[in-house]
Amino acid sequence: MGIFDSGNIAVGIDIGTSAVKIVQLKKNPSGMPELTNYGYMPLPPDAMSDGSVGDSQAVAEVIKEVLKVHKIKPSRIFASVSGQNVIMRFVKLPIMAPEELDQTVKIEAEQYVPYSIDEVSIAHSVLKQVEEEEEGGGKYKILLVVAQKDLVNSYTEVIKQAAGKCEVVDVDTIAAINALENSFMQTADSQEGGEVVAIIDSGARTTNISVLKSGILEFTRNIPIAGNNITESLRDTLKQDFEQAEAMKIQEGSIAEGASSEIAEVIQGTVDELASEIRRSFDYFKAQSREPMIHKIILSGGSANLGGFSTYLMNELGVDVNIGNPLEGIAVVVPDTEELYNNLQQFTVAIGLALRGVAED
Repeated sequence: MGIFDSGNIAVGIDIGTSAVKIVQLKKNPSGMPELTNYGYMPLPPDAMSDGSVGDSQAVAEVIKEVLKVHKIKPSRIFASVSGQNVIMRFVKLPIMAPEELDQTVKIEAEQYVPYSIDEVSIAHSVLKQVEEEEEGGGKYKILLVVAQKDLVNSYTEVIKQAAGKCEVVDVDTIAAINALENSFMQTADSQEGGEVVAIIDSGARTTNISVLKSGILEFTRNIPIAGNNITESLRDTLKQDFEQAEAMKIQEGSIAEGASSEIAEVIQGTVDELASEIRRSFDYFKAQSREPMIHKIILSGGSANLGGFSTYLMNELGVDVNIGNPLEGIAVVVPDTEELYNNLQQFTVAIGLALRGVAED
């Protein structure tokens, strides 16, 4: 379900807040995707700022280094911008020819854009056709995505500087859904039986919530509470620098039942705040869609590694929580998989991007 405009080999480059993640996939003769290479490297502080490229030279150097160290030779490159910096809206439009729809979408987008329409890139995806009884006919339900051209260009230019031309720029929210599709589309209920699944992708700076019904995206929201907020709370409370606080979170951080350390208490405060925002998002979705419940949650992103996080969310929200597996349906054919599996949740977006290049036409 790509948004910004789709070979047998593709490379997904995810430029996150704190690290660059790169995945190379290949379609084997039977049509199954294979992960043939990958790489991960932290970014310097302030290389990325609020989901935008802050220091293009520093970011480009990290991308170059990952490609060099892991001997990745990108041909078709797929990347994404952060969902926090794009406008995503669900709209309904009358059924019409594709060329008419393109023009109508641009007109529709103007009401959501707080700056000149010439300064933005506009893309859309037809999610489904719905019947509107009150208006006597069918309509398209469309996901409308608007991003500033300067933002998109900052990503494509830094990738061009480091690796070559970027074939597609997507949104990280959509890429995560692509990667996790096999995790939630395994039963008849998930495919066409009306099962409602929420994907909670919690990274370093933001938590993306996506709610799908029968595999169709129905709701998305970006929450500015995630892993870095936990680290900052530890830093401020325990009087450590950011790097030390981050190490504490990774090595000792847990909200598992029975955890009673000072670190656990600090983490609990931020996680409580995040859970409250997730609950509000679910309540809003259910009120707007008239859906009575969320059937399950797929948890992904680096913050999914926090000890006890999935159990905590399950208890707080009353919904079954499963850790997402972005490698579901993908063969791993690299000799050294330690870094891949140690950081699997962080690779979710990169995997979803690369899948765009090897998906069935």
